[in-house]
Amino acid sequence: SNLYQVSTMSAVDSANYSYQPSSSSLPTSLIRTITLGEEEVETNLILQLFSDRIFISITQLSGKVGSLLLCNVEESIVDNSTTYNVRTLLGTGVSSRGGGGGGEREVSMREVLVRRLAERIVIHTRKMAGVSETTILGGAEDGTGPIAPLLVGVGLKPGCSNLSVESFNVLVDAS
Repeated sequence: SNLYQVSTMSAVDSANYSYQPSSSSLPTSLIRTITLGEEEVETNLILQLFSDRIFISITQLSGKVGSLLLCNVEESIVDNSTTYNVRTLLGTGVSSRGGGGGGEREVSMREVLVRRLAERIVIHTRKMAGVSETTILGGAEDGTGPIAPLLVGVGLKPGCSNLSVESFNVLVDAS
């Protein structure tokens, strides 16, 4: 599918020539704001469904994306397993502000968050397919998994590794 469709035009129209996004490239967007923790930190959640990707932005940084992580999900009907491959594309997840250690913990927290989001989306996909939550759907021959690749921007304030279990679960549930 082409991301853009070119309008047919005559010589008269050439001055008004423009690209128009095709409908398949336009994302469906959902936006939600929640508060987290005792400090009631405002957290913005944005979900965008593209034809070939799922994008989720979780930010407490005035709309900034923060670190960008990618999760590909693969299922095998041979050994009845689901594999979640999470990797950081941009950013280390370690804040240069605020000093102190805990950088590895922040990176790990972000990776766990992305995996939990992917797990929830896979379970939802299985339910929508009319099968149980544990049924392996398998992948297509082209290597696609049960869900489109999940791209997640995580921009949490420094010290996000100190999220309580309750706040972490609220964040996953809200996303």
